[in-house]
Amino acid sequence: MAVALSITICLIVGIGIMFQTQYFWGKESNPNINAINTSITNFNNVFNIVPVIVIIAVGLGAVMLLSTARGFG
Repeated sequence: MAVALSITICLIVGIGIMFQTQYFWGKESNPNINAINTSITNFNNVFNIVPVIVIIAVGLGAVMLLSTARGFG
């Protein structure tokens, strides 16, 4: 469980960083990148993406630590 959560944290934070550094811009010919860019842009128009990513990463990190500690307890 902890491994799956750590991979999820890495994916969420990585996509957030790539969006903030505008890595996705100019690559709209790829339908996957276009879908990610459009979704995050629409979400970013409603909410600021950085606090949301931090909250999700911290929450998943806490759950990851609890599930890791539970296995050794």
